[in-house]
Amino acid sequence: MRRDPNPLHASRTPRQLWYLTALIGLGFLAIAAIWPGRDMGFDPALAAGLAAAFFATRLLTIRLPQGDDVYVTLVVGLVALAVADITVAVAASALAGVVESIARFSQSSRPAAVSRALDATRATAVLALMAPWQLVLHRSLSATAHDDTLIMWLLVAGMMYSGLDILTMAVQQRIAGGLPVIQGIATLQRPLATMYLVHLAMAAVAVRLYAESASWAFPIALLLTLILQNSFNLYLRIRRGYADTIGALAHAAELDRPHDSGHARRVADLAVAVGRRMGLSSRELERIGYAALLHDIGRMGDVGDDMSGVHAHRGAEIVTSIPFLEDVAPLIERPCEDDAARQPVGAEIVRVCSHYDRLRANVGAQQALDELIEESGGLSGRVLEILNDVVRNPHARVGAVR
Repeated sequence: MRRDPNPLHASRTPRQLWYLTALIGLGFLAIAAIWPGRDMGFDPALAAGLAAAFFATRLLTIRLPQGDDVYVTLVVGLVALAVADITVAVAASALAGVVESIARFSQSSRPAAVSRALDATRATAVLALMAPWQLVLHRSLSATAHDDTLIMWLLVAGMMYSGLDILTMAVQQRIAGGLPVIQGIATLQRPLATMYLVHLAMAAVAVRLYAESASWAFPIALLLTLILQNSFNLYLRIRRGYADTIGALAHAAELDRPHDSGHARRVADLAVAVGRRMGLSSRELERIGYAALLHDIGRMGDVGDDMSGVHAHRGAEIVTSIPFLEDVAPLIERPCEDDAARQPVGAEIVRVCSHYDRLRANVGAQQALDELIEESGGLSGRVLEILNDVVRNPHARVGAVR
């Protein structure tokens, strides 16, 4: 799996190289540990077929609503562990990564191409780390009587494989200046859980049928997996279409206020970054992104200042009339003083980020933060503390809904 929301920061690339070198070393140790128990030789034809399968899954990139690009190769990795020698599996993964990086090089910037190559190396190292599981899967696959034991071991191996994949990715992103590892794991896992389950189920079907001498099972399972993944992509594309429409509405709301141009987008970027640092779910981050983009829509046609909350109330009414955005309205409407303590966390994030962006335009980023922190407390103080960290570490920030 891969995520590439921003190009790698040049000064952090050597750290990633050291990290990947350590992963590769651990992978070699894992392979060496099972070397005496290997019972399969190197099959070039099988290696070429698996490399093509790895390549196909790597090309089908998933763009998540919050701007992350990911790919999932679990189905191919599990099947390779079960039916091929570990050297064949690792060689196929490495070859696919090299070919895919070269193919993508002409379509992306150099930092993005480097990111692709580094992550291909990580994915191959993760597969090598799974080498001990190959002995278990081979033993179950070659048993005279095939039963549910093979499926059980495959499911356990798949869960460990996916967990190791996400963990190593989160660590790599942290080294590159991203979220803390725990939050990174949550951010990657929540929106992709369904896709991992699809890969795991298809791998179980393919390996179980392969045990009955049905070698055609893997190509069919892979094709079905890619079709389902493409359908998931289409669904996410529709959601991105909604996001583009919301972005256009946000821009329209700023047309009669030239001094506010770009304010909604900046607030959305900051609000999503703060929400991520607070460990909010992917769905909550999406709501915050939409609310930040639309928090000034009630100002359309009225350029005056509003201290009474009329603009916020009007904006909430507009948003409530759209079924897709109905649950975003509470994050836009400004609460009465008696209800402020019960304000949703997302609403406070949007409010603080909006206040900071307007103040920053007048007095500068650092002074704006200092003034806000002096007046803050409670939930507002917590949000400001994280906002301060986000502003000081821009490489860890990811764009809002795109």
